[in-house]
Amino acid sequence: MERLSQAKRFVDGVLGADKYQHYLEHHARNHPEQAPMNEREFWKDYTDWQEKNPEGRCC
Repeated sequence: MERLSQAKRFVDGVLGADKYQHYLEHHARNHPEQAPMNEREFWKDYTDWQEKNPEGRCC
């Protein structure tokens, strides 16, 4: 079961599915006085940022 959990964390990391969790951790450490974006707002903001900064994408 532990190996399955490790594999899921690895795949989530490769695909970027863990970005929101990393954002929440960063936000809690650095901006505890502010409410974080909800997950929908986060992904909207992230995709908008990607559209404006396409340097890291293949297409």
